[in-house]
Amino acid sequence: MKALFVALFLLLSNNGIYANDFPPPFKAEYKVYAKGFSVGKGTRTLKRLKNGKYLFQTVAETTGWLSFFKKIRIEEQSLFTRTKSGNIRPLKYTYRQKNGSKKRTNEVIFDWTKGMAKNTFNGETKMIPLQEGTLDRLLYQLVLMQDLKQGKRQLKYIVADKGKIKVYTPKFLGHERVETGMGKLNSLKYMRVSNHRRTTLWCARALHYLPVQVEHVEDGDVFSMLLQSVRKID
Repeated sequence: MKALFVALFLLLSNNGIYANDFPPPFKAEYKVYAKGFSVGKGTRTLKRLKNGKYLFQTVAETTGWLSFFKKIRIEEQSLFTRTKSGNIRPLKYTYRQKNGSKKRTNEVIFDWTKGMAKNTFNGETKMIPLQEGTLDRLLYQLVLMQDLKQGKRQLKYIVADKGKIKVYTPKFLGHERVETGMGKLNSLKYMRVSNHRRTTLWCARALHYLPVQVEHVEDGDVFSMLLQSVRKID
């Protein structure tokens, strides 16, 4: 259950609360379910900093009965900037997981002048050659929202992670209405398959295609994350 809970958070409108292709600062809150039980909570936040840069962050932790057996907290964030053309460019990605007394970290520092990224994970450091459009494994989810708002449906992302370049190609599965803490929302359904894991996203048009539901399937077990609320922040 611990591995599945961790994997779930690595996922992480035309006239709705957002008006532009790029969403304004927001904070979204989620509940996590496993086998019909509420096992955790999470937040997803987009902030504009005073220096003009942006911070995209997710925080997740176990709650309720599960936290008595295993206290897990995950913090993942991406510091990035936007180019004059509106493209999103990562500057620094960090991941911190605390599982009881155990800790895991992953960091990617992007040097666009040199065209290289320095990735430190599992006690080792690797250099990754960059190409234009390279993202980190959290930031691609924000770009996905922007792409869907622009009308794109065939998606492909280049991601720097674990010492190499990976390609994410979420597959469009159709339209669905999702019951959330904010009522029923129309969404676009996408799935990404990686080895023996399968992750499905429901992205709501009325909320700038924010993922309002996430389902993670691994070894026959199903875990889900469901939006409870979202609001603009300063």
